[in-house]
Amino acid sequence: MQAKMIKAFLVFLLLFAVITAVAWLLAPRWSLTGGSAAGERVALIHLEGMITGGTGGGGLLSGESLASSVSLCDRLYRARDDDSVKAVLLRVNSPGGSAAASDEIYHAVAAVSAKKPVVVSMGDVAASGGYYVSSAADYIYANGATLTGSIGVVFNLINWEEAAAKLGIKDVTLTAGEYKDIGTPWREMTDQERSMLTELMTEVHDQFIAAVDAGREDLDEQQVRELATGMIYTGARALELGLIDEVGGLEAAKVKARELAALDAYAPVEDYGRPSFWDEFFSVRAGRSDAMDILKHLGSDPLMHLSQGLYLNATLRDLAMR
Repeated sequence: MQAKMIKAFLVFLLLFAVITAVAWLLAPRWSLTGGSAAGERVALIHLEGMITGGTGGGGLLSGESLASSVSLCDRLYRARDDDSVKAVLLRVNSPGGSAAASDEIYHAVAAVSAKKPVVVSMGDVAASGGYYVSSAADYIYANGATLTGSIGVVFNLINWEEAAAKLGIKDVTLTAGEYKDIGTPWREMTDQERSMLTELMTEVHDQFIAAVDAGREDLDEQQVRELATGMIYTGARALELGLIDEVGGLEAAKVKARELAALDAYAPVEDYGRPSFWDEFFSVRAGRSDAMDILKHLGSDPLMHLSQGLYLNATLRDLAMR
């Protein structure tokens, strides 16, 4: 009886694999340059979920959505160089993510904007890294209840020295370099280390402020600094503060993109280079760092978190805009 059940299960797995493989092979795909190749159009590019510098973008099997800077920058630069694309509409729905990846996408958006109009449509949330990226666009829409802003920096560390001592757990850490274990949870941070990290946070904060200042022409640096407290704003409040240009949804953003590109009112707005259902189903997040796996569990502090248990000696890939 058990042997028959095992055989039936194996047959089921084989049939499932065959059907899935056939469906994957037959599923329509977007070309590398986008949707249809005919006529002038607006390229719609989605930035959805946590921003990461990895090559993968999440998938249906993973149960989470990730915005890969590798994939997004590739689509943005292709749209910039595609003569049939007259404007780019970037739909942002992200709480932030990797600082380096956000900066990479920011510069890609700016590069597109230098050649053709870029309009941002914010979804539920476009905060921190999500706002960083958006600020490079020519025009920004947000819904009245969109959560955006969050221009600030925070390091979130944990110290379990006392708890470990009570449990009889001892740390054995060997370092070559005075600050190699800076941020370790096994001991208290020294005043000098705290000062160094505060200086690091200030530097990254200044980079964020400079990016927003460059992108938002109606705001000067001092005004941006006054807003760069880590506070999250609704879309309606962001409009009053000059962080966005207009309250409206995706359809309003489509109209604006056509207008800025001098296209007619019925010019197509097409998903640009978006992977097919089966591509997303089988996608593997090969490029994600271990830090990002931990970061997604750390809550929603405004701009940056460091993975619990990971030392600050790592590179900026371990920092995240949240």
